[in-house]
Amino acid sequence: METKDALRARLIAARRALSEADRARASDAIAARLVALEAFRSARAVGLYAPLGAEVDTAAIARAAEAAGKRVAWPRLAPSDRAMAFALCPPDALRPGPARALEPPAAAPACPIAEVDLVVVPGVAFDAEGRRLGRGRGHYDATLRSLRPGAACVGLAFEAQLVPALPEEPHDARVDAVVTEARIVFPLTRRPGGGIPSRP
Repeated sequence: METKDALRARLIAARRALSEADRARASDAIAARLVALEAFRSARAVGLYAPLGAEVDTAAIARAAEAAGKRVAWPRLAPSDRAMAFALCPPDALRPGPARALEPPAAAPACPIAEVDLVVVPGVAFDAEGRRLGRGRGHYDATLRSLRPGAACVGLAFEAQLVPALPEEPHDARVDAVVTEARIVFPLTRRPGGGIPSRP
């Protein structure tokens, strides 16, 4: 099995190789699949991310959530904690944070992690059992471990980012489902207390 560093380099390159038009079309298809999930339909507060580089775009998901009257929360780095905090703001209010990703401004009202029903996460790679390979900083691993029981976490990826198996360490957190432009993958092993309520 490839090391995490080798996988990151290979799959980030594969993601960047997609044309802007192909990424936009795939992101729209991914958004349509995500918003059809019961986990999205029933969520009162949805945690989204602002894409960094060539990650799956979440703009259509944010619009669907706002149109449905859901609270949309965005992560930001916490000064004294590896787990990220969430705050509420419209997408156009996001500002560059210390790790280059867009974050809510300091004045944005906090949304406690206990109130987030669905967290949508990016990743460099995913496998069919919900293992996730991130950028290596561990912020999402710590954040997902702090979700309340019953909350769902869904990874977004282009089909090219799915691999047969990923290496896993004790601190790594799995996702409950992975949504690509072609399918929804429900892992065989799920986070204790989590899970997707039902398929669309």
